[in-house]
Amino acid sequence: MKSHEAVSMSAIARVRRDRRRTWFVDDEPTAEIPLLGSLVREPAHTVTEQEPLGVAQRILIERRVPAVAVVRGEQLCGVVTRTDVLRLVATRDDARIADAMSGFVFALRASATVEAAAALMAIEQVGQVVVTSRDGELLGMVSALDVARYFAERAGYVSK
Repeated sequence: MKSHEAVSMSAIARVRRDRRRTWFVDDEPTAEIPLLGSLVREPAHTVTEQEPLGVAQRILIERRVPAVAVVRGEQLCGVVTRTDVLRLVATRDDARIADAMSGFVFALRASATVEAAAALMAIEQVGQVVVTSRDGELLGMVSALDVARYFAERAGYVSK
């Protein structure tokens, strides 16, 4: 059996080659390896792709979250970030969420490690990942700030 670092890094190398729409990693959970699901603090805020962009903008501001998950029916189909909203709000009054969302979603299962999430964010230069259950149910989102906070707490610089 490979160490969890080797498994995670090989999975990251694989996603760089495949560039699938979503990426799932199933690391073997152990007591020593922190799991990504432990960082999810609240359910993901969701919108549909046909809603006005102002709906996503309101959620981002009121809930103070960096991104909103976009769903089509029950299926995750994209993410809208603060930056996506800022790009369109200044130029279009009639913009829909579908106009701003990124259709390329980075999703990790709750059983992935925090280290795998940090590596994915660094390699792909994204600020958040969607966290799902083994069945694909949307559980929440984890941001780069959540990951940084976790490592700062673990090192003793920040208290919980």
